[in-house]
Amino acid sequence: MSTLVIKNFADDLHALLKEQAERNRRSVTKEVISIIERDLTAPRIAPKLSPPVKLKGGPLTDRDLDRWKRSGRA
Repeated sequence: MSTLVIKNFADDLHALLKEQAERNRRSVTKEVISIIERDLTAPRIAPKLSPPVKLKGGPLTDRDLDRWKRSGRA
């Protein structure tokens, strides 16, 4: 088994972790392992995105873009 060392761990974060470990009746080490296992093995769900913005004239086409590019160079 490997060993993991965490440097510069904030005291307030350690206190929260210790409280959570006590609520779950675990050592701090076991609590950290539990959190890491849960987060690394949980299925990844893509965030829900808002629907795309509808354009007044409909979707843009390559033809429209090319025409606007050419008109900007005149």
